[in-house]
Amino acid sequence: MASSPQRESLPHEASLAIAIVVFHLLINVLHGVTHVHYEIPLELWQHIYIAAVIFVAPIAAAALLVMRRLRAGAWLLLVSMSASALFNIYFHFLLVGPDNVSSVDLHAWGLGFLATAVFLAATELWGVSVTIRLIRAI
Repeated sequence: MASSPQRESLPHEASLAIAIVVFHLLINVLHGVTHVHYEIPLELWQHIYIAAVIFVAPIAAAALLVMRRLRAGAWLLLVSMSASALFNIYFHFLLVGPDNVSSVDLHAWGLGFLATAVFLAATELWGVSVTIRLIRAI
């Protein structure tokens, strides 16, 4: 019986990028729960942006990485994480309004809102950094 060819393992940066996508997704879900609790209004375009850029694009990028389409997956992840970071940092920390961390009461749910906003920004910037290293490696 012929042995099947062994699949080469993913580069470390690709595996780390996939883990970041999973972590990012979990933080986004938790952050969404705090949005619902505070009834923070979002425009239709923001809902579409969040769905497409912040949720779907990173998942699609991770799927491409798993399928060994490293270049396409890395570039999609770089664009989506960069765009996510810009969106989240602007709305959560720079723009004064209901989605700014300074607009919520920092008790229970407010601490959750603040923590998830900080973790989102940090995870997205980490994702950008890891993805740049992945692009350089491939």
